[in-house]
Formats: sequence, C-alpha cells, structure tokens
Amino acid sequence: MVSYTHSGIHTMEELHVFGYGSLMWKPDFHYTTREHGYIRGYQRRFWQSNTEQRGTDQKPGRVATLIKTEAQDCLWGVKFTVKGAKKVAQVLEKLSVREKLLGSYVTITTEFYGKNASPCDVLVYMATERNPLYVGPVSENEDTDLECIADTVVRTRGTAGPNSEYVTRLADYIRKHIPEERDEHLFNLDNKIKNKIIYIHEYRHQG
Repeated sequence: MVSYTHSGIHTMEELHVFGYGSLMWKPDFHYTTREHGYIRGYQRRFWQSNTEQRGTDQKPGRVATLIKTEAQDCLWGVKFTVKGAKKVAQVLEKLSVREKLLGSYVTITTEFYGKNASPCDVLVYMATERNPLYVGPVSENEDTDLECIADTVVRTRGTAGPNSEYVTRLADYIRKHIPEERDEHLFNLDNKIKNKIIYIHEYRHQG
C-alpha cells in the first residue's frame, strides 16, 4: 500500500484519489486524469451527518460514507490522478479541509480496479463509527431507514447548497456514466427524495 502520511506530502510526485460521493461530480481541485472503476469490499451508505456543506448544527444533513462489506463487493466511483509534488500537496491540503476538518472523515488506502489499466492504490476518505457525526442506520428495516434519511435530506441545506442536490446529482452522474454500478441504497434514496420534492412543491402551490 502507498503511504499518504503528512511527512511525505511535499515529496510525492503522483497521487490517486478515489471519489464515491460529491467528488465524483464536483471535485473542486485540479487533476491530471480521471477514470471510472471500482474498489472492493465496501458499499456506499448515507449514514454520515454533515453540519457544514450540506447542513447546519441545528439541522444536520446527510452525506455518503463507506461501510465494510464482503470482499467481492464492488463499489464504483472515480479515480482522480494528480501529478507533480506541488499540485499533490495542494490537493491534499484542500481535501484535508473539505473531507477531514469539515466532514470528519479519515483516510484509508485500498486497491482500485479500472477498465483499461492495472490495479493501483488509491486514497479514500470515509467516516468511521467512532466520529461524532456518524449516524448509522436508524432502523433495521432498510425502507424505514431510507425514509428517515430522505425526510432529512429534503429539509436541509448548507454552505455548498441543498442537501438534496448532493444525493440527486450523485445518482444522476452514476446512472449516466457508470451503468455498471447497482447501488440500490443510493437509487432508492434518490427516488424517495425526488418524490418528496414533487410533493412539497405541489403542496406549496396549492396554498
């Protein structure tokens, strides 16, 4: 595995970052190349609260994190490659604020499998159950859990915009660009959110 320790930031000439949430459609940093592919042993869940970009302290939003699953499970996303020590340092500093400071994420490294290249190690930002913003499932019933998440998402927003945008743009991106992904948690949540938004819109116009 590649080590992404602080001491090596300024000497690293190449960095690979794996995006599975808003990084996929809104990376907000300069990269050299991007590639669709997957990592193994993880799945996407909206079990992380957010009190900055997609929510507030009073009304926390929900964003994606990863949970450990079966080794053969594939999670599709985007690998961003950054080249040049100066650019690598800049990207790591920016992601440290966006993902770690504001999102309470930690970093891991794991293997990425692309469509047209050999596997390589990637840096992944994810939340663990030990961080203060981790929520986890509110119910053992998956549909009940998704309903609760959807109710939260349609009513919250943060400095980056509506919480609903985070989910719907992610789902739309994957449907359009990565048809191999079969993320029922994301797609079912997206459908619930869009239906709730339509209902809220119609209710307001009736008044």
